[in-house]
This record gives sequence, C-alpha cells and structure tokens, in this order.
Amino acid sequence: MPSKTRTKPKQFNRVVRTWDEFWAEFWRIRLVGGDEATHLKSEQVVEYCWEVLGMKKSQRVLDLGCGAGFQAVLFAERGANITGIDITPVLIEHALQLAKHHNVAAKFEVGDMRKLRVKDPFDHVVVLGMSFGFGSDEENAKTIRNIYDALKPGGKLLLTGQHPYGLSNHLGPEWLECDEGFLLHRAEFDEDTCRLGGSWELACPDGTIIVEGENPEKDGVRCYTVPEIRSLLTGAGFSNVQSHGAWYLPPQPLQWFSMELIVTAHKKK
Repeated sequence: MPSKTRTKPKQFNRVVRTWDEFWAEFWRIRLVGGDEATHLKSEQVVEYCWEVLGMKKSQRVLDLGCGAGFQAVLFAERGANITGIDITPVLIEHALQLAKHHNVAAKFEVGDMRKLRVKDPFDHVVVLGMSFGFGSDEENAKTIRNIYDALKPGGKLLLTGQHPYGLSNHLGPEWLECDEGFLLHRAEFDEDTCRLGGSWELACPDGTIIVEGENPEKDGVRCYTVPEIRSLLTGAGFSNVQSHGAWYLPPQPLQWFSMELIVTAHKKK
C-alpha cells in the first residue's frame, strides 16, 4: 500500500507590534476604512452630536481623540470649522489625506488630551469612540479641566466612555474573524480600580501571531459611573450634565445593556 503523506504541521511565529507600529493602523483604519456599517454609524454619531449640541455651520469644533478622522470629515462636510487631535501620528496622517480626498477644510494635529492647550477656544468639544478614561484618575480629571479651558463661555461638550453597567458586552475571551485572520480578545476587569483592560492577538493564516506591545491603552480604560463622571465635570466648572446610552434621536436613557456612556455638559456663560 502506498505510504500516506504526512502534512507538515504549521509553524507559529509570535511577533510583538506596538500601537504605533501596527495596532493603531489595524484598528482605526484597516478594519473600519471600507466598512459600510461603520460609516453609517459615524454618520449617526455626527448627526446626534450636531442636533444635541445645537451645532451651527462655521462654529469651531474640536474632535479630541479623533482617530483616523472619519467623523471629523463628516463634521466638516456639514460646515463645521473642525480641528482633530489624536496622540497617534499615523492616524493624523490618514486624517489629513482623508480630508484632502473629500476636499474639506479640516485641521489635524498630533497631541495628547492630557496636555491640551489651545490659543483660540472652541464652540464645542467632542470626545468620541470611548476615547476618554485611559489615563489615571488624576490625568482624567486634568483632561476634563483642559477641555473646560478649551471651550468658549457657553460652549458645550459631548463625551463618551465605557461604563461599568455594560461590561457584559466586552468581557471575553472571544474570537473575531477578519480579513487578516482571527482576533482573540482576553478581557480583564479590576473591580478595585474599576478599569477594563485585557489583550488582543491576531492569528494570521501564515502562522504569524501578532501580539500587543507598547500601547497608550495598556492600563485599560477607567469605567466611570454616572455620579463619578458628573462629579468630574461639575468639579471642573461644567453644568447641565446629562447622560444617555444610545446614538438615537431623541436622546435615549442609559440602560444596563447600553454599549457606551454618552455625556453632555455646558460651560457657564
């Protein structure tokens, strides 16, 4: 009888890639750049912000933690005078190219929200994509004060964050299939610090397993309760603090199953 040909076992190679080297471009551009559902979600988010904050054309809007600029460009297309700031250079470079491609006047720059300083104050500040909460409690409180200082009197803030009530939507482990292979997510929640963290690995068809290296989100995100985030905002001087749990109009109340916490606040005139 002919001998059976043995299949050579796949060789796996684990490589470490930092946020700037790989994960920022992978998460914020490659996975969402051509995704229709993500684009529709961005349009919904921008419409919500526009209506809830009462935005008007030509008003100065700061998109803090703007990522690759997808939502900032949509604000610009509606007529906002938009500036986007993000900590990751590769994302800002993409945002600049995106604005050029769509022929809109949008400004983008690399910056850290914990060190935010502006010369000319804004009518509105938005912090989208659950980008708030990755610093320490002291750093997060400083970020809120920075935002308050960056707003004109009477200016408005819309901020999103992860909240403890919706943790069941994020705890793993879980697998996600994508064009590049399979993503494995291992979630961790520290009940003492109320921080949601964890790790991601990308298993590619050729046997390469890409793991996370240095990451600005390595310490996880602080999951603020509504009373905690209200205290942060009012402590910085904000008033009329309201919380919601979905990107539907009219604004919907926060529920235990809400995917994210949406907060609005006003700077006093």
